[in-house]
Amino acid sequence: MRITAGILIWVACLIVALWSLLAMPISAIVGSGKRAWQVAVSYDQLGNATAGGDGDEVFSSRCWRMQERWHYAALMAVIDWIFLKLSGETSHCFNAYIKEQKKCQIQPPSGANNTYVRRKGRAKK
Repeated sequence: MRITAGILIWVACLIVALWSLLAMPISAIVGSGKRAWQVAVSYDQLGNATAGGDGDEVFSSRCWRMQERWHYAALMAVIDWIFLKLSGETSHCFNAYIKEQKKCQIQPPSGANNTYVRRKGRAKK
């Protein structure tokens, strides 16, 4: 039973991965690009989790955080170079680390209602 459940979960993940790979460029071309960016970040986090990192952290942030290890320092240099050439962004891994830290620091105001409210068919916080 456990093997069957594992196989079913793997198949479900495969279907979602294939759908995401097809939907990402379509969203980038036809849509606003926000969804495509979210899917790309999700794949980045998936890769980080697969490599043994936190599933809620992007790999660039991990490279900055662990740069004292030579292989992360080398990967950080490559990633920073790629982003410099593609978008002109300097210190991409450091910037990713700062973004991760800000996200972690965001706390709902004390006494805030954290329940979901249905509005126009979508859940809003």
